[in-house]
Order: sequence, then C-alpha cells, then structure tokens
Amino acid sequence: MMITMDIKGRSITGFLGIISILIVLCVVSFSGCGQSEATSLEMRPDIIEIDAVLSAGDTTRPAVLFPHDMHTDGIAEQGKDCSRCHLKDTDNQFSTKYMRLSDDRGQSVIDLYHDNCITCHNERKSANMSSGPVVCGECHRGEPIMVSSRQQMGFDYSLHNRHETENNSDCSLCHHVYDEEKKELVYIKGQETSCRFCHLPQAVDNVLSMRQVSHQYCVSCHLGKDKGPQNCAGCHDKKMQMAIKTIEDPPRINRNQPDFVLLSVAAPDLESGKLNTVPFAHDAHERFTNTCRDCHHNSLKACKDCHTLAGNELGEGITLRRAMHDLSSDHSCVGCHEKQKSELECSGCHSLMEQGRLSEYACTVCHTGPSPADLASVNSHYRSLDAFRPEPASVKMSFSDDDIPDTTIIGILSDKYEPVSMAHKKHIERLMTNIESSKLAGHFHRHEDVICQGCHHNSPVGEKPPRCASCHNIQFDETHLPELRLQGAYHQQCFGCHQSMKNEQTSDCVKCHAEKSISDGVTSPDRFDEGVINE
Repeated sequence: MMITMDIKGRSITGFLGIISILIVLCVVSFSGCGQSEATSLEMRPDIIEIDAVLSAGDTTRPAVLFPHDMHTDGIAEQGKDCSRCHLKDTDNQFSTKYMRLSDDRGQSVIDLYHDNCITCHNERKSANMSSGPVVCGECHRGEPIMVSSRQQMGFDYSLHNRHETENNSDCSLCHHVYDEEKKELVYIKGQETSCRFCHLPQAVDNVLSMRQVSHQYCVSCHLGKDKGPQNCAGCHDKKMQMAIKTIEDPPRINRNQPDFVLLSVAAPDLESGKLNTVPFAHDAHERFTNTCRDCHHNSLKACKDCHTLAGNELGEGITLRRAMHDLSSDHSCVGCHEKQKSELECSGCHSLMEQGRLSEYACTVCHTGPSPADLASVNSHYRSLDAFRPEPASVKMSFSDDDIPDTTIIGILSDKYEPVSMAHKKHIERLMTNIESSKLAGHFHRHEDVICQGCHHNSPVGEKPPRCASCHNIQFDETHLPELRLQGAYHQQCFGCHQSMKNEQTSDCVKCHAEKSISDGVTSPDRFDEGVINE
C-alpha cells in the first residue's frame, strides 16, 4: 500500500516520482555519454600534434591531431609520395617539417597549413574521393575523436645486427662525429656511440633531436631501399613491433670492448681507493642486456671515465659508488641485480625482504680482485673470471647437509588446529635447485647459509636459528608495533612466498592445519622426532 503525504497541496508521491525520473535520466545520460565518448575515440599510433596556432600565440583554437598514415595512404591512391608534403634538404633527405625546411613560426606557417590542407581536401572532394575537413572546428576540435597509441621504438642487438648485415658492416652510414676542423661529419672506427649521445630529446643548435633524425634519416633510408617500415605504424604500433623479425642469438657487436676487466676507480683515484677491484665478465653481461645503453648510458664510455670518487660535472655529480650501487638506477650493478630478484625463481624470498638489504658476504662477493694500489702491477695476470671463482670444496659451510632437518613442527599457536608439519628440507632443496639454474644467483648465494635467511630473515647465520617467537610476540604488544604478531608473521611468510612463486594457493585453513576433534585433547607442540625441529 502506498502512503501519500501532502506538502503545500502537492502529493509527495508525485514529487518523488519526478525526482526518480530525473535521476534515471541523468544516470542514463551520463552513462551514455561516457560510453559514446569511449567507443568513438580511435586509437592510432600515427597521430602528430600540429600546434602552429599555439606557437603563434593564438590560444583560441586547440592544436590539430593529424593522422599521418591516413594521409600517406590517401596520397598513395593518387600515385604521389612523400614529396607531396615534404621537401628535400641538401643531403637529399626528406625534411620532417611540412612543406618547408626551416623551423618557422607565426602566421606564415599557419597560412601554409590552411592554404595547402584545405586546398587538397577540396580537390579530393571534387574528384569524389574521401576527403578531410575544410571547416576550422573540424580540425581544431575541442573534444578529440582520436587518441595516440604510439609505442616507443627501441633499437636492440637484433635490429642492430640486421641493419649491419644489410649495409655490409658499413658503420659509417649511421655512426659519425662532428669534426670541428673539417666542419663536417666523419666516422671514427672504435669510437661509435649511441645516436642519443649527440641527438638529445630536443634539438640543440644545428643538431637534430632524436625524433627528428630518426624520422628523417631512417625513413629516407627505408624509402630508398624499399625495405623496412615506411609509415608510423610500422615502428610505433605495438602489434607491428611484435611482428618484427628478431634474431634469437645475434652476434656480438664489436667495438673493441673487453671480455674481462677488473673494475676500479679512475687512475687519479687509485691511491684513494679503499675497496678491492671487482672482477667483471663483460661478455657474459652483454648477453643479458638489449642494448649497450642498458649500462653505458649514451656515450658507451667506461663508468670511471665519467664517475669519480668525489663526483664531477662530467658525471653530473654522481659518484662512482652511487653509479654502481644506486637501487633506483637501471644502469647500476646493484639496481639491475635488484630487478632480477622479482623473477619467479627468486621472488619467494626476495619479495618479502627489505629492498636493497645485503648479507654480510655481499661486499666480498664482488670486491674480490686485487687492491687498486696493486692493480697496475698485476692487471696483466688476470684474463677471466675463473681466476676468482672459488672451488666448491673451498666454500665453507657452517653445517652439513645431514644437519638440515627434514621436517619442522610449527605448533606454538595450536589451539583449534593441529600443529603444522612443514617439509623443511624440501623447501631448501627447491630453493637450491632454483639457484643452481641461475648463474647470477649461484654467484651471490655461494654460502648455503644465505638460503636460511630467506625465512629466518633477522636471525644470525648458524645451524640452529632462534625461533620466530623470539622476535614476533604471540599477543599484541604496543611496545613493538613494527613487528607482526607471530600468527601474522607465519602467514605472511608462507603465503607471501607461495604467491610470489605461483605455487598452488588455498584459503582453506585445513590445507595446512589439521582441525582438532574434541577427543584429541591438547597436542603438545614440544614433541621431538628424529629429523624434526620444533618451532
């Protein structure tokens, strides 16, 4: 039964009905607008933003979003090529600018776009061909109908090898430096750098930006050879990038780089260096990178050439120590190794550890070479990493394999459930198997006790680490807020490891804890069996 009240002569039933209709209409309206806008936005990798009006100081019109590949296909229908819109410079290369060579600004550029674009659109319309807009608001749209899906294009070892093979190993076609005396670009063998070393994100003086030089020279080369991508999508569409042929094991790039080197401070800092040098297998690390820039930035110089002990302007004030150990840098040794810890085989332990935490052996694992002061006299004696790899028999363990318990009984919290029987040795064997399959892990986990610290994270290394309850209280303790309670510590450690390593997951308590029955009584967690430790 509906109850009707009257407010100043009006039925509240009717009033609420009107409100309800308005709410529904608003919801449908907003929902419809959202869906319509989302479905109408076209994702394209070829969108170029033309901001000629903004650069001229006109803020009344937004920039134009220009679909480049659509126009390339359009002029191809008419038997025309890039010269329809782009001029060639003195090197016979197409300029990336529209119908001009210089980077002009102002009304003249606006007129250039307006006159030529609108004229072309009208010509196509007269010929009954698909045509573009001729009205201001259709180009300078307040609400865009397309959005960029452009993906950054990289140049890895595989692409480098394909280009090198195609050009008969003529490196001078791409690599050059500017000779101040000759006032021209020259090629110097053995001093090749990344293109990005000179060609920065923005153009500087007469040096083109990385984007400009890539589009101008790479595309011109592709057009001249009629090979390789010749439109935006060919390089910047995600699906087309994935379809590019890759060489699984490309030959090594030869730039006179060493196979092995003892990493040290620069010559002026040798007397000040305190830590021993680091034996470094350069050739082995190359196989785990995509480009030389992964470590060497853009110049491809040795780290110590730019980064000194005190830091200098060339290295942007970054000291050698920070350059090698910065956790946040993809170029540093420690930063790169830290990323590897997220791999499936490693994450079980490392995802639960404090980031950047090092074991007591960490420094000596790397710094095993001769001291900086002795480097000059002994450097020629070392040719590979083998001279610094200890024999397996020489690695000292604090306990033998027989001392590792098969099972751990976790029963200190047993109340509703039976104590948990954990296959202790199997967990260690699984971790050891994962380590043996990785050269990196094998190098940094040569001391077996390090494995124990995956679970016993704050315990001293030894045969019998203290119980978890030594740090984690059973009951809540306001004086030890940072530490988890014991139950939380167990669950976080076990579940966290299983989740990280993609082990079978369960939310059912009895999967690990057998539920007690009334007749069972209280099970003592302090029983001791052979091959069992009690937690």
